[in-house]
Amino acid sequence: MRTALAVILFLMIINNSNAISDHEWDETTCILSYSNPLIIKDGYTLTVADFDGYGKVHINISRDGEVIDSVALKNNEANWVSADNGNIKLKGLRITDQEKLSWIGNWPDDPKAEITIKTKREQTLSRISIEIDMDDEEYILDEIVTVKVIIKNVGEIDANDVHLSVSANGLHTNDELEYMFNKINDGVSHSKTLKFRFNRMLSENLSIYANATWDKEQYNISTSEKIDIKPLVSITKSMTLFGNQTATYFTSIGVVNNQARTVHVILADVLPMGFTLVNDSVTDNNNNNLVWEFDIEPDGTISFSYESVTSRPAVYRVSRPHAKCISGEKVEFITPDYSTFVTVHECRPDHERRRNPVVTPVATPAATQSVP
Repeated sequence: MRTALAVILFLMIINNSNAISDHEWDETTCILSYSNPLIIKDGYTLTVADFDGYGKVHINISRDGEVIDSVALKNNEANWVSADNGNIKLKGLRITDQEKLSWIGNWPDDPKAEITIKTKREQTLSRISIEIDMDDEEYILDEIVTVKVIIKNVGEIDANDVHLSVSANGLHTNDELEYMFNKINDGVSHSKTLKFRFNRMLSENLSIYANATWDKEQYNISTSEKIDIKPLVSITKSMTLFGNQTATYFTSIGVVNNQARTVHVILADVLPMGFTLVNDSVTDNNNNNLVWEFDIEPDGTISFSYESVTSRPAVYRVSRPHAKCISGEKVEFITPDYSTFVTVHECRPDHERRRNPVVTPVATPAATQSVP
């Protein structure tokens, strides 16, 4: 029983080793003859030298124009015939035999040989790739940023002594940031999931970084992923869009804090060309200009308004307000994206209605009829 089990295990090992080695070879099958005597594969030129007529063919193997080896193949060979120090293998399948396989080819005029060729695939060095995946496209401050770092061997040989290092700019975590892998086999990947929080003092550039070295630090690769946060504030603006040159035009600007932290804002607006600001109409501004500086609390809303006039009838483009928003070291300039116009009509004084002159109707003479 133990002997049978040992034999089974031995066969499994052989089969597994063959399966693995098959990935290292490129294989093709072709038919050669006197009329079609050569094939070129992966830098090798195989040329028919001779048939013996009894199931054997002699083939010369050349590379760079020089014959480097010569092999003899037979019908239905069980084993591979190696050449060029084992970098190419050949096996005979069906070869013209005037006694047994006379229907393969035409002896002696044009015998044929069906053969299989294996060439050793050139292996690339172990090559590591790193991918950083985040759980959202943009974040609100104080949200948790969940990051998945994937390290994979995309080469064709194993990578040894792999060291993965993760870091962040503007964020912090309690998770481990250094990882060691004794070996990462070709095609194998590992992933690590980490949770980050934004620092109280925000940085201008919020990013996650990952670096890997392998094969005793002979090779290294780095990558990074920028973290986008939602705009610190949102800005809306409305204005009276129709009127004449005697009307007063009202404008309102609203600012909403999108974040969970206080934001310092410097907001500025501009009148449409040709408009004049009405004195003392600007709210929350002692300087009577269109610049406001303020702090807006988390999820807070602040609005401002003013009035303006114009004496010139025309169609005016409504200007867009601009805001400089500051949270920690992060500075963001925000301008709402819209386009609208104000139409000012000409105001004409009323005129008396012109009346048509009264026309007195003229009497029409009565018709007469003669009586016989």
